[in-house]
Order: sequence, then structure tokens, then C-alpha cells
Amino acid sequence: MNIIHSVFDAIRARKGFFILLLISSVVMIVLGVISAINFDGGVLVIDLDNITFIKFLKDDCGFAFLIFGSLINIIIFYVIILACCCKRYLIPLSIIFYLYFVYSQAVIFTSTLLIYGFFNTIILLILLLIYIILNILLLMLLICLCVENSNCHNYFSTCFRRQDIIHLSLVLLFVSIAFCIILSILKSFVILLIY
Repeated sequence: MNIIHSVFDAIRARKGFFILLLISSVVMIVLGVISAINFDGGVLVIDLDNITFIKFLKDDCGFAFLIFGSLINIIIFYVIILACCCKRYLIPLSIIFYLYFVYSQAVIFTSTLLIYGFFNTIILLILLLIYIILNILLLMLLICLCVENSNCHNYFSTCFRRQDIIHLSLVLLFVSIAFCIILSILKSFVILLIY
């Protein structure tokens, strides 16, 4: 419960910053959806074959690669966002990487819908939507918490002495692993269809 209070305290302390992130996220989601629709009907075509979960559903890779690829993807953004929050002048760069993550996830979700069809992938889309929303929310909260420690001495050790940041980091990893496990279970029951 202390962790939840700590997160809400950080949001209350930087309410304007959090609202800015929220509005920016919505804008990037809209832009991602529009981009995916334009790519789908335009000259540039989005190729989802290099997306880890699509490769897994097409049997182009195994479960270990699915987990490794998913974790590497989220860890890269996590590390960049965390590192860029160390100095106040780098915070805009942290936000840019976060917004790029939001944009790319919106493009992937919309492209999956457009390429494979709604009825073929309805369960996958629901699972993917939950996964994306949780990742976006967790990274947004991470920025809000890390910004409090900007410019402080021993930034990284300060961050990882905070229980809220540690728990948020663990939840982020858990969400990715849970997504992979659920995806694997649904695939084994042939509930998910990717042609």
C-alpha cells in the first residue's frame, strides 16, 4: 500500500507534468493509428514479420526467443528513460523516447488489426491492448518518479533505493513475462490465429 501511496504522491506533486504526459500519449496514439492506416493503403507497407510475438505465432521462433525479445524491447526503453531522467536538461529526451514507444505500439496494434483482420485476431488484440496500456502506464509513472531525483547526487543509487521505483521496475518485467506466457498458452490451444 505504501508503494501505491508513493506513486500517487509523485503524481500529485507533478500533476501538470503527468497530465502533459497523458495528453501527449493520447496524441501519439492517434498519430500512430493514422500512420498505420496510411501505411496500409499507401506505398510504404508495414512488415510485422520482425515483431517478436508475430514471429512466435507464425512458428518462426520459440518461446525462449519470445521472452528474450519482449524483455529486451521493454528494457531498452526502460534504461533510456531512466538514464535520461538523471539531468533536468535530458528530461525532454526521456519524454521523446517514451512518446516514440507509445507511437510504435499504436502502429503495431493498428497494423495487426488491419493486416490480419479483426475476427482472426480478436483475442490477440485484446491481450495486446492490455499489454500496451500497462506498459505505457508503467513507463509514464517511471518518468514521474525518476524526475523527482533529477540532478541529485548518485542519481542511480538514489533511484534504486526507492521501493516504488524498484517495484515499478519489477511489475514492468512481470507484465512482459505474463504477456509471453499467456500468448503461449493461447497459441497452444489454437485460440490465436495468425496466417
